[in-house]
Amino acid sequence: MQIAGDSKKRNLISLTPLIDVVFILLVFFMLVTDFAKFSIVTLNVAQSETVTAVTQTSSVVRISGSGELRFDDQEINFSELVQLANRKLAANHRHVFFIHPENETLLQDTVFVLDELVPLAPDNISFLHDLTGRLQ
Repeated sequence: MQIAGDSKKRNLISLTPLIDVVFILLVFFMLVTDFAKFSIVTLNVAQSETVTAVTQTSSVVRISGSGELRFDDQEINFSELVQLANRKLAANHRHVFFIHPENETLLQDTVFVLDELVPLAPDNISFLHDLTGRLQ
C-alpha cells in the first residue's frame, strides 16, 4: 500500500539571471568610475631661515556701463588687456588683478575680461566689493 504524499516538486532558483545582473552592474561601475591618476605634488621648502619676501602688486580693471575698459586708470581696448597683464605678471608672478564692473555694466563685458585674464593668472583674480558686500 502506498500513501500518497505531497509529490510537488520544489522549484530551484536559477542563478543565471542573478549572474546577468551582477555582470551588468560590473560593466556599469567600470564605465562610470573615474580612473584619474592622483599625482603627488612636491613641495619645496626653504632650507635657510632667510626667506626673501615677494611684494604683492595689484591692478584694477574697470569696466564701464558703456563697455569702456580701464587698466590702472588708463583707457585701453580688449586687445591691449592681455599685453598689459603679461607685462605685470612678468614683473611679479603674484600680481593680482581686481575686476571692477561699474553700474549697468553688461555681464558679457565682464565675461570677456575674465576670458582674457583667467588663462594668464587663474588664482590672481578678484572682484571689487563695496562695504555692503555688493559688487560695485
